[in-house]
Amino acid sequence: MKILLFVTFALAAGASISSPTSHHHVRHEKRMDSPVWLKQSRASPNMTLPVRIAISQKDIHVGHDLLMEISDPKSEKYGQYLSAKEVGDMFRPSSKSISSVREWLHGSGIELDRHNVSAGRGWLKFDATVQEMESLLLTEYYVYQNHETMEEHIGCNEYHVPHGVQKHIEFITPAVSTVRVSRKRKERTTRRATYSEDQDGTSKLPWVGAACHEVVKPECVRALYNIPISNSSVPGNEFGLFEDGDYYDQEDLDLTFAAIAPYIKNGTHPKLEGVDGGTAPLAGQGGVESNLDITVIYPLIHPQDIILFQVDDLKAIQTYQGFGNTFLDAIDASYCTFEGGDDPNFDPHYPDNGPNTTSTAPGTWDKPEMCGAYTPTNVISVSYGIAERAYPYSYINRQCQEYMKLGLQGVSIIYASQDSGVASGGCIHPDNVNKTTLAANPGAFSPGWPAACPYVTSVGATKINPGENLSESAVSIPGGDFHSGGGFSNHWTAPEYQKETLDSYFANHAPPYNNLTIYGTPYYNRSGRGYPDVSAVGLNIPVYDVGKPTLEYGTSASAPIFASIINLINEHRLAAGKGPVGFLNPVLYQHPEAFTDIRTGNNPGCGTQGFSAVEGWDPVTGLGTPNFPKLLDVFMALP
Repeated sequence: MKILLFVTFALAAGASISSPTSHHHVRHEKRMDSPVWLKQSRASPNMTLPVRIAISQKDIHVGHDLLMEISDPKSEKYGQYLSAKEVGDMFRPSSKSISSVREWLHGSGIELDRHNVSAGRGWLKFDATVQEMESLLLTEYYVYQNHETMEEHIGCNEYHVPHGVQKHIEFITPAVSTVRVSRKRKERTTRRATYSEDQDGTSKLPWVGAACHEVVKPECVRALYNIPISNSSVPGNEFGLFEDGDYYDQEDLDLTFAAIAPYIKNGTHPKLEGVDGGTAPLAGQGGVESNLDITVIYPLIHPQDIILFQVDDLKAIQTYQGFGNTFLDAIDASYCTFEGGDDPNFDPHYPDNGPNTTSTAPGTWDKPEMCGAYTPTNVISVSYGIAERAYPYSYINRQCQEYMKLGLQGVSIIYASQDSGVASGGCIHPDNVNKTTLAANPGAFSPGWPAACPYVTSVGATKINPGENLSESAVSIPGGDFHSGGGFSNHWTAPEYQKETLDSYFANHAPPYNNLTIYGTPYYNRSGRGYPDVSAVGLNIPVYDVGKPTLEYGTSASAPIFASIINLINEHRLAAGKGPVGFLNPVLYQHPEAFTDIRTGNNPGCGTQGFSAVEGWDPVTGLGTPNFPKLLDVFMALP
């Protein structure tokens, strides 16, 4: 059981506890439709639930406005980032919010001595029966069963809170969260292409003499984007790489570098900053995904180094379905609340001393979860993603807000746009659920997350066309295995930095789905945040796996390639006495001339051709692929 540390919030002397001033309740959250979780029987009214209430952070809108200002190339405040302490102080929940929620609970029969405030002041925790929670939230609790795993959990379809209290609450759990004890891993945006070794069985290096459209070696990437060979290694500008559940193999790295980048010495590997027991390399469990990331990054940024944020111990990886929160805890103490900052329905509980595991067992973490243990790097690349609808909005919104806070500190967050075209995690309301070919079934488009968060830079994938001019087109592999992820968020509206670009897209290249719906759901949300923002090559990337040469593909390769370019730009800025580039998108959308426009290809799914790559921005390849010298000039001209 996780050790919990709480402090009790004391009301001011002489203050009285009163009932809420308004009894008018409003719906606060509603469960997303899911073909996997099926409602069963009503929950027992006497069952005890561990309840957590997330207190609203203050001044979130102020933080958004400030990020837009310090990221706007036309602003006098461009690049004037905040410290981690300043960010934490800005958003800390107010005493008024905490007291308002406690007053509501007390007036509803949950006495003061039953609920406590977390050390970070972001959460209230108490135990209550199902009957009490149904009365408190004007809802009904049911048992939900996952028809694939047969796992069960307790939750409700929707819940309500008083109108006067709603602004003080982000979300309540357990409620609309979907809990799984065993789970399928998050989608890692990588696939394997076809590769055949020489038939004569010789041991010569693979990929020799291959054209760039056949094998994308580092020199091909440099030629595509006009990237010079780097000779810089500014201290403090290490490349940040996130990995979760996949581990690099040193022997495979050495083999790959010997074949495609012999100037990188044997034994070269990232600096490990393990999160909550995360470790690498892991003997006998090396994975091609981590190898892919590392082998596309090092040849571009060398001699600069990589910091590897390897997240979560083996027990957590095999047990929990949450994504990203323990990593964010580890790099930002304002996000972490030790015992309760993450959603217990999804995220790991540390130390690992539950009923079936001792904290000293192999693959476990015997300490509290890490909180503010590491300093975030200037650039962080993440090649993982999942459907936007896979988690409750409250879960992904709080995390998206954290990316905004990291942007305020000058951190660039780069996410892969995923590999399923317009159907991240399958389509919404498919007419017939086919577990094998879900992405091809009719249904509304399903955007990906975190790629659709407006505070990250999302990277789609291209392929190199045959020929000598190194032209590119959007990736679309026949058979539905790999299509550059893109579309429009169903949660976040188009941000200001993108609106003019999207207006132009819809005026000149309106998709043919504007009046089409599936069970009343539009094919896509025309007013949503569009993604990806940019793209980079992601097909036929050479890497060794278990001692054998292979070709991999996916936006998993595209994201770290683009992130490497940003890391190189930071090298130049830091060497010139400037700061890192921070949140990129406002600059990128004001300078489309720094990109090569991709106008061919599409990203099919859900029984359609998806969206098409067109002149200007599109939800397949974004603004296009980077031209390093032009992009460098743009950022070097800024203060």
